[in-house]
Amino acid sequence: MVRTPARPALTRHHLGAHPIIQHYIERMNFPAVIRDCLGSGLERSLDHAEVLGTLVHNVLVSRGPMYRIREWALRRDPDALGLSAPQISHLNDDRIARSLEALASRRGRNVFFRLALRAIKHFRLDTSRVHFDTTTVTFFGQYANSVAEPHITRGFNKDHRPDLKQLVFGLNISADGAVPLLHHIFSGNQSDSTVHVRNVNSLRTLLGTEQFVYVADSKLCTEQNLRHVASAGGQFVTVMPRTWHEDTLFREQLRSSTSPVRWRKIHEVPNARRAGEPPDIYSSTNAGPQLTARDGYRIIWIRSSQKATLDRHVRMQRLHAAELEIQEIGRSIARRRVRSRKEIQTRMRRVLASHHVRAFLHVRIIAFTEVEHRYLRRGRPRPGDPMQTIRHRRFRLEISRDKDALHRESRTDGVFPLVTNIPATSRGKRQILEIYKYQPYIEKRFALTKSEYAITPIFLKKPSRVVGLLHVYFVAIMLSALLERQVRNAMAVRGIAKLTILPEGRHTATPTTPRILENFADVACYEFRERDRIVSFPIELNDTQKLLLELAEVPPTLYR
Repeated sequence: MVRTPARPALTRHHLGAHPIIQHYIERMNFPAVIRDCLGSGLERSLDHAEVLGTLVHNVLVSRGPMYRIREWALRRDPDALGLSAPQISHLNDDRIARSLEALASRRGRNVFFRLALRAIKHFRLDTSRVHFDTTTVTFFGQYANSVAEPHITRGFNKDHRPDLKQLVFGLNISADGAVPLLHHIFSGNQSDSTVHVRNVNSLRTLLGTEQFVYVADSKLCTEQNLRHVASAGGQFVTVMPRTWHEDTLFREQLRSSTSPVRWRKIHEVPNARRAGEPPDIYSSTNAGPQLTARDGYRIIWIRSSQKATLDRHVRMQRLHAAELEIQEIGRSIARRRVRSRKEIQTRMRRVLASHHVRAFLHVRIIAFTEVEHRYLRRGRPRPGDPMQTIRHRRFRLEISRDKDALHRESRTDGVFPLVTNIPATSRGKRQILEIYKYQPYIEKRFALTKSEYAITPIFLKKPSRVVGLLHVYFVAIMLSALLERQVRNAMAVRGIAKLTILPEGRHTATPTTPRILENFADVACYEFRERDRIVSFPIELNDTQKLLLELAEVPPTLYR
């Protein structure tokens, strides 16, 4: 028997950014936590920790449907994913689904507390302040079998899709790098104002103390919620809703010309998006109510120059949109499609209310008589022919803007009240404002999941697996935030102002995890085989990649 000699082969082992991701997965102690809480599963060759870790890799780099995970993993070096070659052969959508169900079960409840404790201790996170907010995850499909909590149903959709069902995803982040600490998944019809008591209790259990500042949007500002936070010595910062009596009183005072309000500048923030435009100037005043009427919480009145411009622009847009709709009503009247005064008034009130411009737009319904002469004899009219005079009652509309009302309303532009129980002797107005202005960072975490990491569409039918996948996304954004925080802190320590990691060789002073990982997307090593001879070609990293590894505290040996 004559053996055909093996042909020479060049093998490419794709590493990409996976060694970095795997390093942080291990720093978070994710595999050990999953094994302690969930066990290994029925299939011993590939346990839950390895399956869920692979999902985290997939989400952070190139999120795809479950049935393609195996093909995706086969194109990568198994060691970089924390797997072996035989384990990848056992990776399929059924195996992934079972791990997701295990993560969504009762056994998975302790996973996230232990991950948060590990992150706080190992990365030395400052938890003296926690920010909370919610977003909606929208689903296409009926999900009729979603009956257990949390169940997929309709509610107030923040993606502006009220026709679709949803879940509510709540997230707590630290003020130290916006690192996610805890999350909650609520039913789609859960109101934001009802989730804070449960969330605060969970934070107290995690942190082992009530002495932290809890920051949230206006849904926190209910008497029950604020009392619950303050009951055990906790502190809060939030925005007062427009429905509170104190807000109504102060805005009426602002509109009044008899008692002018004096504002004093307390802070100035450069325009980060448009360097050539004016900065955002924040002012405050001692006018208006300084304490809430019922519980005596501190009120800080703030006026933002950028928000004032935005409020004015929005009001003008609403006025213009309302005028266009009213003009369309006028055309309908001219075409005889609207005939009665009552119908005209009903349609106008609906338009003014929908655009919130009832106080600024005046519409007069002017009635007039239209005279029509009709000859009673057929044919060409002749002098003296009998003629009938018919009078029709017609309407037309006159639209005018109330300039005085618009001027009075402009005095309230950019104004918003902050409510807190932090004493003035502890933190001044500017410090309270700076605490609340960190709130948009949680929106950046939400935006990351819906853009870079593509949390939707979700190709899963069972609600339990959907919940498990959302848990995986939480782990992914926690890892992303930890990596981003590490790099930025290291830049500050080493005095590095900017990194050249953006496309086209552009610089950035605020590197994000997607852009950091993107710089390693094409990293691979090559192996040449010819009979019994094996030649390995080492990886050659460029200077930017080497610097990123140093800043991220990732051993360069992972790329050798």
